[in-house]
Amino acid sequence: MIIQKTLAFIEENHMLEECETVILGVSGGADSVCLLLVMEEICKQKNIAIKVVHIEHGIRGKESINDAEFVEKLCKEKEIPFFLYSYDVPNVAKESGESLEEAGRRLRYEAFEKTAAQFPKAKIAVAHNENDDAETVLFHMARGTGLLGLTGIAPVRGNIIRPLLAVSRTEIEAYLKAKGQNYCTDSTNELTIYARNKIRHEVLPALERVNEKAVSHIAKTSYLLSEVADYIKEETKKICAECAEEYKMRDAFLVKKQELYHYPVFLRKEVLYTLYTKLAGSCKNIGDEHIMQLLELFDRQTGKQINLPYHCRAFRVYEGIWIQKDGEKEDDSEKKNQIKSLTSAFTFRIIDRNSQNLEIPKNKYTKWFDYDKINVKLQIRFRQEGDYFLLDDSGRKKKLKDYFINEKIPREDREKIPLLVDGKHVLWIVGYRISAYYKVTGNTARILEVHYNGGNKQ
Repeated sequence: MIIQKTLAFIEENHMLEECETVILGVSGGADSVCLLLVMEEICKQKNIAIKVVHIEHGIRGKESINDAEFVEKLCKEKEIPFFLYSYDVPNVAKESGESLEEAGRRLRYEAFEKTAAQFPKAKIAVAHNENDDAETVLFHMARGTGLLGLTGIAPVRGNIIRPLLAVSRTEIEAYLKAKGQNYCTDSTNELTIYARNKIRHEVLPALERVNEKAVSHIAKTSYLLSEVADYIKEETKKICAECAEEYKMRDAFLVKKQELYHYPVFLRKEVLYTLYTKLAGSCKNIGDEHIMQLLELFDRQTGKQINLPYHCRAFRVYEGIWIQKDGEKEDDSEKKNQIKSLTSAFTFRIIDRNSQNLEIPKNKYTKWFDYDKINVKLQIRFRQEGDYFLLDDSGRKKKLKDYFINEKIPREDREKIPLLVDGKHVLWIVGYRISAYYKVTGNTARILEVHYNGGNKQ
């Protein structure tokens, strides 16, 4: 019965298509031993080779070593190639800052992938079952989750397959008993100090007293929700393409309000979650509160900003919101190189006013300034806090920030506009205007001519 059920599930999810080798993760517990026996028979029918990988985590001392010896002996009896990986997981977790569970999981899958890389067209099979799926759904619900968390464990993820996901733990134990096959028991699985173990030993049994098929029903619901989630994921991709512009060089997205607000709030949040997690490079600890902050930013004034986890920021701009990843801290040497490169795009010439036939150039990227009014030190840089220029001869000051806002220059462009400055006083907003203070008048004795080679020559 369990063979046929597993085979049907494998074929329904196309798990073994174009597969020549299956790498089995076998811990020695009931689930993984069942996986070994079932896949041995199925792969024999399909003429697919199998290999076994066991990871000794260095956590449970002699018990852990005994598990490794048990799996190795079982493989030897069945003439199945066996690969053993030993790690000091507690020490790795301490050095990396991960939890024991996180470090152990990462090292397991690294070992699986390392083994799979040695064989052509290999898939990795792990022993998650129907109970694991139900436990995962309840665990996610207990700590707070969205739709994706309710989909449980995916049957297929890349080259990783889970053939036993439609089989309950009761069926697994009954199958092993009928086969007369013993297995190892991990003593830590009985400790209810772990959240998942509480669900396994206390919550699920209570639910099964309400309905004996509770596990199966929860798993079935997660499967149905996964179909809904797949549909929403595809729709979200289409909406992202319509509503957002990606700026790869700056690790940023511009999300356009007018286009996004054609869709209901639920899809708006999905779009923002998708874009933000892509920038962050992780979805861990990114919750609904962060997505709501982004959503609320659309209704705030232009220029308002919020800080987000993973060194990300979001700004309200005219078109909608701008989300970017700033990184840890820009390296000073990188910034100096950028300024150096920028400086090389400018050429300078000092002209004596006594020269004849002088006419102020009309070229957008060539400007004249009164050289003798430059007080501090001429620099080329990008904008800084406190930058200003003079609007007219009466001496009215204008903050650069306010000028950008009034001219409706998108925030993402403001950071890229070169400035010619004298301290905090901006002589030239390149491509836009100059400060009235430095303009050439009848009293100008020497002219500073500046040409920007990076602009369009007119």
